[in-house]
Amino acid sequence: MTSGNRGLGRGLDALLGGVREDEKKTSDSVEVRMISVEAITPNPHQPRREFSEGALNDLASSIKTRGVLQPVLVRPLGSGKYELVAGERRLRASKLSDLTEIPTLVREMTDQESLAIALIENLQREDLNAVEEALGYQQLQQEFGLSQEELARQVGKSRSAVANSLRLLNLPEEMQKDIQQNTISAGHGRAIMSISDPEPQIQLHRRIADNGLTVRQAEAQASFWKLNGRLPGVDEVGVVAGASKNTKAPSIPLDPNLIDLQSSLSEELGVKVRISGSQEKGKVTVSYASEDALRSFVEKLGLELA
Repeated sequence: MTSGNRGLGRGLDALLGGVREDEKKTSDSVEVRMISVEAITPNPHQPRREFSEGALNDLASSIKTRGVLQPVLVRPLGSGKYELVAGERRLRASKLSDLTEIPTLVREMTDQESLAIALIENLQREDLNAVEEALGYQQLQQEFGLSQEELARQVGKSRSAVANSLRLLNLPEEMQKDIQQNTISAGHGRAIMSISDPEPQIQLHRRIADNGLTVRQAEAQASFWKLNGRLPGVDEVGVVAGASKNTKAPSIPLDPNLIDLQSSLSEELGVKVRISGSQEKGKVTVSYASEDALRSFVEKLGLELA
């Protein structure tokens, strides 16, 4: 399959528009054919890997009662064979319900066009897991050179929703796998990503998986890390885990040596100095109450205020 076709971005509109118009037609249309389910082979580029057995059985029951209400989309392979482009759930459920034929739209299309339609059909479904969705977005971008704005328009999502989804692919593979298997949620994944240090990322992931932290609890622990440079300890977890989004995580008691340093700096510099964190990692904040105080502070550093 040829990838990176930069001209397909705009051509995708025309292609999908035609397919969507075709799919609105009823089975009475001359363009809809009844084709043997055995003559249709799966799409080798099908982006979706997981299909719910329960959902397929429910669809199969519906098909037994009402038939296939929407045709599947295929492209001809020759010798009476066809390759599925869109409608894999309908095809699988039809086989489960022992149908021998299925209503079908037949269209000539390239590998790229087939992949584009399969991806977009899946991305517009509600039951994709978050990582499958992100991988679909990524594949569309890589194959067809779509910007995030173009991609968002094609799949009917906001640009920010697409961007937040793609960010999940920055997580380590183990964490992505846990999202796919519903061990943790996409919200948990975003909380983990708000930590920039790999080691506490791994620690928070383990806490979520082992202790069943809610998304809010995970976000609170990530916020604690941002303030203090570490995750909360055992004696602090209860307080942090119950904190709301509007409640600041508790700070670590300041090292006595840092308290003395804080006082000495305030006296020496003539401004209020506040230290947070530890001797290994932290933050020094300087506050002043007037322009004169600022000028005096700057002069003590050997600088001049313009």
